[in-house]
Amino acid sequence: MLSHAAEASFQKGLDAFHADRNIEAMALFEAAIELERRKGGSGIQPRYLSFYGVCLAVHADRAREGIYFCREAIAREGYNADLHLNHARALLVADKRRDAHDALIRGLSFQPGHREIRMLLKTMGIRKRPVLPFLERENPVNIKLGIITRSK
Repeated sequence: MLSHAAEASFQKGLDAFHADRNIEAMALFEAAIELERRKGGSGIQPRYLSFYGVCLAVHADRAREGIYFCREAIAREGYNADLHLNHARALLVADKRRDAHDALIRGLSFQPGHREIRMLLKTMGIRKRPVLPFLERENPVNIKLGIITRSK
């Protein structure tokens, strides 16, 4: 059962989040989590954890902690595409593009028409194959060859 006070705080947090009032949003999501925690019951709503996590990662430079909250939310409600979107946003802050891409694809598997996921995928773009595919993308040889061949 939802706590009305926690849900009200979360909804205000969403409004602040979508209006780019990020510090306010983070405080409201944190308040929603704390209100749920005090209420006891069946646990904290996954969407509270997810939005708090993305705010931590993106706006408080606490990517590792933010990713943790996003993963916790997905563990509780993995079918929610919004949670995968938030996880991808947090992963991008941590410069984990491949993991972020995978999270977005998982989100689309649950909701193929999710507009925000499709927009983020488009923004991320498609990476070209490494010059030497048998080496890791991060290998210095691949990096140098990529710079040389793609700058022409």
